[in-house]
Amino acid sequence: MPVVHLEDPNHTPPPAGYQSPFYKAARETEMRAAHAHFQARLDAEIAAGRWTPPEAATVDA
Repeated sequence: MPVVHLEDPNHTPPPAGYQSPFYKAARETEMRAAHAHFQARLDAEIAAGRWTPPEAATVDA
């Protein structure tokens, strides 16, 4: 995969098909928001009785 954009990022246009506006990703913030969203969905399913967590597996040592 070419890395031309890394050699001169200020003067290399984006690949075909990409359009502005670009933004700097806030990965930790986005992952925390996604986790909160899916945890709320899971909690709602558990409260409604439509899902129960699996029992922990036993391991013979």
